[in-house]
Amino acid sequence: MNLSIHKANEGFTLLELMIALTLGLIVSAIAIQLTLTAQKGVSNQQAMSNLQNDALFGLEAVVRDVRLANLNAADVVINNSVLHGGIVLDAQNYTAKRAGGLADVQLVEALSEGQISNSSNLQGIGSDQLVIQYRNMMEDQFDCEGRSVPVDTYVVQKYFLRKDTSRNDPNEPFSLACKAFTYSGDEPAKIDLSGNGEIIIPRVDYFGVLLGVAQDKCIATDPADGIMSCFGYISIKDYKALTVTKPQIVMIKIGVLVRSTNSIGANDLYNKDKIYNVLNVKAKLKDDTKNKMYMRNIVTQTIALRNGFGIDKQQ
Repeated sequence: MNLSIHKANEGFTLLELMIALTLGLIVSAIAIQLTLTAQKGVSNQQAMSNLQNDALFGLEAVVRDVRLANLNAADVVINNSVLHGGIVLDAQNYTAKRAGGLADVQLVEALSEGQISNSSNLQGIGSDQLVIQYRNMMEDQFDCEGRSVPVDTYVVQKYFLRKDTSRNDPNEPFSLACKAFTYSGDEPAKIDLSGNGEIIIPRVDYFGVLLGVAQDKCIATDPADGIMSCFGYISIKDYKALTVTKPQIVMIKIGVLVRSTNSIGANDLYNKDKIYNVLNVKAKLKDDTKNKMYMRNIVTQTIALRNGFGIDKQQ
């Protein structure tokens, strides 16, 4: 009788308690690790989804509008001197009036420019600024900022990087934006494209543009190259610096280095020495401890310009 009572009161030994506690901790650690891994996976998927949406849909909006460049133009040639040309590189693209050797029009940030300082998160590299122009001849049309465009009106749109406000951003929080301006008549007095404009892609570390140029009377140096040897790409900066007669522009390439808007947390696989190759630019990101917390992707598009393959009457 006493023996039965003694056995009924027996409990776990200290060793058994330690083993059970250890097993419980192991199971808890596995569960926590699985939870953290799942959360990391969700963050990565969300970042990749946002990155693809911003890059693909945002850049598609840019491409759709840039295709309008030179629409309803009086001349099929696009260069720095054709009045109302589709790619705006000089005041002559706005007005034919000349006063003292300079075009008689006031311009405020209204020209395509290359390598603008403090406009990129790549080391030693500045982003480009693209300005296009077209003539609207249809009802119910809108510019890149969502404003209605009257019929028989010239539309000018500038694509550029500007700083945005955000928390925890690495380097500078640049966004690809568009600023629009309209004018009627052949000779505007002022073109003002200053201001923030409308954000198209919320986070972009670099925006680059190459001009596709052609020579109508080009002779191929290598017969195997054929007509394609008459085409080439040149940066906006180099094109504007040409001292010879500038070739006509028939297409453009756009390249962007886009990054995710949401953080994925610390990324041990991030390489701070990675070289990003965007069009003709090769550079590393500016150093920042938060760079590894975001995903990045390079997206490029080639755009054939409307009426861009016309024959230059000067040649």
